[in-house]
Amino acid sequence: MLILFRWIVVLGLAFQSVMVFSASPEQKSAIGAGSILEAAERIDLLVEAGLQAQNLDRNELAPDNVFARRVYLDIAGRIPTYVELKQFLNLNSENKRAELIDELLDSEGYVSNFYNYWADILRVKSRGRRTIMVSYQDWIKESLRVNTPYDAFVREMITSEGYVWDDPAVGYYLRDAGMPLDNMSNTAQVFLGTRMQCAQCHDHPFDKWTQKEYYHMASYTFGLQAQLPYGKVPISQDFQRIQRGLAQKAIREGATKQEARKSAQPTAAQRRVVRDLLTPMTAQAAELDRDLRLPDDYQYKNAKPKQKMEPKTPFGGEARIGKNDDQREVYADWMTSSENPRFSTVIANRLWKKAMGVGLIEPVDNFTDDTVASNPDLMNYLTELMIDYDFDMKQYLRTLFNTRTYQSLVPVDTPEPDETYYFQGPILRRMTAEQLWDSLLTLAVIDLDERVGIEPQLRKARAGEQLMEDHVDRLESLDSAALYGMVKKLAELETRFVSFEKIYRQQLQNATTDKERNELRKEYRKVRTQKNQAMELYLAKMNGEDTTEMEQSFGSMNSGGMMAGNAGGKAKDSEAMIEMRRDPRWRGVSPGLVRASEIISPAPPGHFLRQFGQSDREIIENSNDEASVTQALRLLNGETLYWLIKQNSALSRSVQETGNARKRMDVIFSSFFARTPTPRERELMGAQFQEYGNSRGYRQLLTALMNTQEFRFIQ
Repeated sequence: MLILFRWIVVLGLAFQSVMVFSASPEQKSAIGAGSILEAAERIDLLVEAGLQAQNLDRNELAPDNVFARRVYLDIAGRIPTYVELKQFLNLNSENKRAELIDELLDSEGYVSNFYNYWADILRVKSRGRRTIMVSYQDWIKESLRVNTPYDAFVREMITSEGYVWDDPAVGYYLRDAGMPLDNMSNTAQVFLGTRMQCAQCHDHPFDKWTQKEYYHMASYTFGLQAQLPYGKVPISQDFQRIQRGLAQKAIREGATKQEARKSAQPTAAQRRVVRDLLTPMTAQAAELDRDLRLPDDYQYKNAKPKQKMEPKTPFGGEARIGKNDDQREVYADWMTSSENPRFSTVIANRLWKKAMGVGLIEPVDNFTDDTVASNPDLMNYLTELMIDYDFDMKQYLRTLFNTRTYQSLVPVDTPEPDETYYFQGPILRRMTAEQLWDSLLTLAVIDLDERVGIEPQLRKARAGEQLMEDHVDRLESLDSAALYGMVKKLAELETRFVSFEKIYRQQLQNATTDKERNELRKEYRKVRTQKNQAMELYLAKMNGEDTTEMEQSFGSMNSGGMMAGNAGGKAKDSEAMIEMRRDPRWRGVSPGLVRASEIISPAPPGHFLRQFGQSDREIIENSNDEASVTQALRLLNGETLYWLIKQNSALSRSVQETGNARKRMDVIFSSFFARTPTPRERELMGAQFQEYGNSRGYRQLLTALMNTQEFRFIQ
């Protein structure tokens, strides 16, 4: 009877699925409508049907403490503090899980965690070629904070152009500056789940894509040049016209053409000055009048080498470009349309994997026409749900986290990469590098989410981007003829710098120790910085600015050498920064102890995040969760224990506010694992404290707990 009942349920759900997904377009708009809990229940029914078809049972419901730790990590990217855990466990509300999900989705923790998620996918770097892109990072965070619909989020990136400080989404193109075809490949893989890279050089050997189709699609965005050649910058073109005018004037005054051209030709020092002036202006994306053509060695009969490629989509509806249409606008409309056969499914599947640990389709970015989800009816429903929610990612995630499927216990055995999983519950996962870092800091730093904008390297990058913006504003405010005259003045400074540079290189070559070489490099950077600051000072004066403060910061010219005075002038701390340093909660806490999302992207080599698998941002989703000996040594012998045992650490405060030793042990275990210790654990820890004393025993306990698999995994 039980088997018969299961097949009745399966057949009934299949019938419902057919009825729903053969509905008319008008009826489709109502799919997934209703409350979050109704949609969550529908998902659970579809999961249950898949389980019953395999004679599997759903796992038991996870207890409140396990759920709390899991949902904090999955939404906020960190473990709950002891206080947060106790507050949740002590609530009597029947809807407390749904209420916690809502609270976390509206928190800064959500912004931080999902920024890390998208930074891995989009390969976000704080510094790019000739540019800095902190504004791009801020834009991603703000898009998450205000809950920009996913289709609008993608559309902003695809249609962006200009400087990153004016249109931050243009960081998406600047990330691939000089590589427009690679950028198209990344776009197809990330947003359409389609790997077309192979078709850049030849017809795809394992999929249907041809090289011609690849070039048709790439032509939509090829006109946008991310990072301009110096000669395409308007001021550079103005300078060329001035030089031609000077040459013509010399000819009128009796010079030969050769003499005139030579007299108007800029010197090497002047060319270097122009390069320094224009470099920040090249760090933009602009539409240029250029066509995409097939390569010279194109070998197929369906087109000719060097043939011009018109924009054309490889699948789905057509994206025709009218006479007055913007190509990228048309392309973005086609890509983000709810009618696109892949766009909606890809993001629905990606976020399902983010919540459950495994996608219904794996890999999440390698769809083909033959791809079949592990539960097709569920995948169809989730896709329609995403569309019905108007690509509201928070609403979609809220639904997933409210399912009984998500709130079930994890299975004992993690599925193998090539094994079909039917979602008895979310799978057991190791924390990402960012989650582990943020969780350790949750134990170490009080009110961690409030520490923003203070990490030194990111502050330096932000200041550098501001300098670039100021530089460009000053250049664009000046007459080209005045700037041309300025180039001649700055050429004198450049000539002296070139002489210094020659001496520096000779000294560096003759240096015999690393100390000597490092000191020489430090001095070189100092002088180069001063030279660049002198250029900014000239620019500011030509704009009529009061340069008193700049002169005090940068230093001034003197006759005894290149420059004297302050080498760089440290940027003034903001009032918020000063207040943060004075705050007693963070007395003695390093400014580098901030959430992973507040650290320069990617973190420097050797940083905790990189050691534990953070992506180097070179390849899409390049992070990893592989264990290593260096990770174990870092947790055993690194700085983390020192953070935790400090008197003003979050953990120490919680322990100090607790009475007897037994309750303190409860606080410690609850802070790490969201549970109290077992009798056996109490016995073992008691023996340690008795043998080594309270201070050493406490350090040993913390070292042991943060090195456990239980701490590093999301149950």
